[in-house]
Amino acid sequence: MIVKKLAIYYATACYRSPEGRYYTSSGLGRYLQVLNNLFPHIHVHLLAPTTEEPLTHLLYPLSEQVIVYELPYFERFEESHRVRGHLIQRLEAFLCQHPVDCIWLRYPAAYGTVLWRAARARQVPLFIEIVGDPVATLRRTRRMSLLKKCIALAVAKWHEREVEQMIEASPAVAVSRFLRERYTTERNQNNLWTLPCGTLLEEDFFVRVDTCSSPPYTVFSVARLDHMKSLHTLVDAIAILQRKGHPVHLGIVGSGPEREFLHERAQKELKTGTWCFHGSVDDVALHKLYCSADIFALPSIHEGLGRVYYEAMARGLPVVATWVDGIVDVVLDGVTGLLVPPSNPSYLARAIESVILYPALRRRLIRNGYTNARRFTGEEFITSLLQWIRDVLNVNLIDT
Repeated sequence: MIVKKLAIYYATACYRSPEGRYYTSSGLGRYLQVLNNLFPHIHVHLLAPTTEEPLTHLLYPLSEQVIVYELPYFERFEESHRVRGHLIQRLEAFLCQHPVDCIWLRYPAAYGTVLWRAARARQVPLFIEIVGDPVATLRRTRRMSLLKKCIALAVAKWHEREVEQMIEASPAVAVSRFLRERYTTERNQNNLWTLPCGTLLEEDFFVRVDTCSSPPYTVFSVARLDHMKSLHTLVDAIAILQRKGHPVHLGIVGSGPEREFLHERAQKELKTGTWCFHGSVDDVALHKLYCSADIFALPSIHEGLGRVYYEAMARGLPVVATWVDGIVDVVLDGVTGLLVPPSNPSYLARAIESVILYPALRRRLIRNGYTNARRFTGEEFITSLLQWIRDVLNVNLIDT
């Protein structure tokens, strides 16, 4: 068997335990698990910010087949400037120490241009996968002071221009049509494709015909607790439904800077005993929570794609989402879910109410959701991506 070596750089962190085991986020961990299962001859070198502090969102164990190349730790893209010197040094040194057959550069990846230039200099095939839009995220965030926001935006725009120029020379895939349009320029338009990413495994599918069989009805959401997910809008929508007499409960999984704010809002607006913040949970616990819920709702004001929407569909949940950005690539209004304007509790409440009151609508969304979720399996994504690499980059990682 001929071993192929694939390097992946994406600013998702890893946790290194005292025993030397590595753990990462569920999304990245699932990609790597599927890759290892389907193509065991492909050995992955994962360039990852690494911490020795246990973090609740880094719970997915990596197989020993994945070689972690440790980078200085930073949590989010806009924080990477704090470790800039050491990070650039490590990225420049990677290819000197680890020759690989291909590089998968996921953007946003802090100072990814450093690795891109090194690959170009050594003539190592490289492609870019666009999974987010830091500029849009920063423009809509309220987590920063005005001065910090202006500085972070300037840095993100600089990175964005660099990425657009990189795509002129290196092929790229965007995970949604929104992101493809966002990064297309006149000079790179023929070098950018759309390829939805998926992380679903077969065991994620929980088949049921209907939900909302008996009250109370649980509305469920999974998200980082920050302004971009607009979970306060969901709390307010549930409050509207409760005032109208609907027996609805709210469950939210996730952690983040707005936890205290959301907790206080729920305490003020919702009936006692009808809501729960579960915090961060592992995949097993998350699956159980999905399967015990009746409706999934997340009113984000920005999403590159929106993984949690197809996760909910796989568990047979009717989905209510917002009509923004990459969400429309996952949720087709009236077919696989209901879409409402962002930041509007009244419209969100009305959509959730429709799902509760109209069984035919609910069952149609569930049935179509299952079919739609099949497009987002990890196997479908990894296989399609490797075929694309073979056809576009002329790098055959599939055959041994």
